[in-house]
Amino acid sequence: MQVVIFLIRNSPDSDILNRTLKLPLSPPLSYQAYTSISHWADELVGVVLYLSMAEVVGPRLYSCCNCRNHVALHDDVISKAFQGRHGRAFLFSHAMNVMVGPKEDRHLMTGLHTVADVSCSDCREVLGWKYERAYEETQKYKEGKFILEKSKIVKENW
Repeated sequence: MQVVIFLIRNSPDSDILNRTLKLPLSPPLSYQAYTSISHWADELVGVVLYLSMAEVVGPRLYSCCNCRNHVALHDDVISKAFQGRHGRAFLFSHAMNVMVGPKEDRHLMTGLHTVADVSCSDCREVLGWKYERAYEETQKYKEGKFILEKSKIVKENW
């Protein structure tokens, strides 16, 4: 990704296009980029940063299938190999914009767990559940994690 920096010079004929630099968007700036900017520093009125929309899409998200409320980040997917009530499901480390219901014990495929249903905070659609407690030692890694059913979420910014 690159950032385009427009340097605005303090002169009567100054225009935003007086000087344009294309620099990588990873700090620190190279010596060449730094000297290019500092060369005009005494004449600068301001600096305008521009990122093209193609480069600033944002994080990949999952949203509620009903109302498109953002409920999870793709980066928080732990596994896509889980089973929900209605088919395939994803295990997430975190969820957002959801309501967690009352806790209850359920016998799931991997044993007894204390879980709480998770609903969209906007439309109240049940999206999956949160693992509150795992009774078997091999299942403890699930505690505090979220199951979101694939059929209840849609991809955003992909």
